[in-house]
Amino acid sequence: MKIILFISLILSNICGQSANRLHFDSYVADTHNDVLLRVLRGEDITEWTTSGHSDIPRLMAGGMDAQVFAVWVNPSEFLPDRAFSQANKMIDALVFVVATAPEKLGIADCYSDLIQLEQEGKLSAVIGVEGGHSIENSLEKLEQLKSRGMSYLGVTWNNSNEWATSAKDEVESDSLELKGLTDFGREVIRRCNNIGVIVDVSHAGEQTFWDILEVTTKPIIASHSSVYALCPHFRNLKDDQLRAIKKNGGVVFINFFPGYIDSTFEQRAAEVRGQHSAELDSLKKHYGEESDDYWYASMDLLGADIGVVAPPVGLLVDHIDYIAKLIGPEHVGLGSDFDGVSVLPKEVEDCTKLPIITEQLLERGYSEEDIRKILGENFKRVFKEVVG
Repeated sequence: MKIILFISLILSNICGQSANRLHFDSYVADTHNDVLLRVLRGEDITEWTTSGHSDIPRLMAGGMDAQVFAVWVNPSEFLPDRAFSQANKMIDALVFVVATAPEKLGIADCYSDLIQLEQEGKLSAVIGVEGGHSIENSLEKLEQLKSRGMSYLGVTWNNSNEWATSAKDEVESDSLELKGLTDFGREVIRRCNNIGVIVDVSHAGEQTFWDILEVTTKPIIASHSSVYALCPHFRNLKDDQLRAIKKNGGVVFINFFPGYIDSTFEQRAAEVRGQHSAELDSLKKHYGEESDDYWYASMDLLGADIGVVAPPVGLLVDHIDYIAKLIGPEHVGLGSDFDGVSVLPKEVEDCTKLPIITEQLLERGYSEEDIRKILGENFKRVFKEVVG
């Protein structure tokens, strides 16, 4: 028995070493990170921090080569007429970060930038705008964001805008006058195709999704979504949508949030929140429930207890595995939602733990070639084809 245990430990160590070698030798890309919100709150993410899920040194320690920095404008705070301005302030924040640490990272708004920064050993900072409300119903403002480096546009966030309906509203709202894209929405998709902006369908409603596929001539992405068949949440994609993304040549980047990968998580999380209901009510009254300040304060309050009920990382890898088997490893990648969610799965509690995903994929029998695709080559392919 002791001999078997000893051999098992040796094999596990060898596998871990092999996974680390493969991980750090691969191109690793993550398509959704909300850490710019922390920058706006005054944090210096060019240094190793002890809050949140990521910063520049920790991203590099986790083997990251390309990180999409999400430009998310809180609709409850900046609509109807300050969303575009706030989006630009968030891009300014990223420009400031790059200027502070030019030896560590640079902004990549074309494929040659990705390659150049990789050769220089720097992190590629890619800009993704989350929520079509930031263009304020203006193709000119869409093009202005492109000129500032926007590489993808998330058509909606949880809120619908005037030209596209969100997944949340299509499922939960009874007051929608229409579902899907308007004529202007179709023009937005065409313009994105023409100017080299990837269309992102994470958060988009099902009808919006199908309308986009009727219009687009370029591959689309879901920058941070997971599998509906494994976790039936409105944020996740159903099998027919996954097959359509394969036909389109696009990629689904898996969201790490436990609520999107584990159908039992929300019940456990609700119990944790119930244990702190009085404190949460106080925070809501002080900050306002829809404010960013409330979100950060509630995370400080709940963080450790929520972490206890988080699922294992294996459930996250289940979603990668499901898509790879259904539509092929060429159509799946990583879309963590670092610093935009309350908790991450166990064993991948922050971005330094990314090699565990590579290790689990090796243990499940994936070839090195396919793992490289999943870790980042699929991102590079779509980026090259659409952004240019």
